[in-house]
Amino acid sequence: MAKLLEFQTERLRLRQWRDSDLEPFAALNADPKVMEFFPKPLSGHASNEMAGTIRSLIKQRGWGFWAVEVKGVEPFIGFCGLHIPVATLPFSPCVEIGWRLSFAHWGNGYASEAARGALAVSTPV
Repeated sequence: MAKLLEFQTERLRLRQWRDSDLEPFAALNADPKVMEFFPKPLSGHASNEMAGTIRSLIKQRGWGFWAVEVKGVEPFIGFCGLHIPVATLPFSPCVEIGWRLSFAHWGNGYASEAARGALAVSTPV
């Protein structure tokens, strides 16, 4: 098991997942607006499976799609972080930056702030 990374940005905390994140994550994944550019919204079961995979990958690598919270305001708004795509892409191998935030938190710059933080903790200075 790798050393598990967590970090903070000015407004956000990117941390390991908690069981209490599963319900709001399922609501986020069931939201047609959030899932507009995905094949379909996820069922609660599929959302829980995805969360389990995300947690497992973080345990293996120490990094991945961290749970995102707004410090002192909201305990879970979605995820952001780094991921090695499973699909073979023309530019593979690669690491992608990904995010999925609840619609109520769109438009605040949280995704870009979290993504910059993920890059900063993963890039040697």
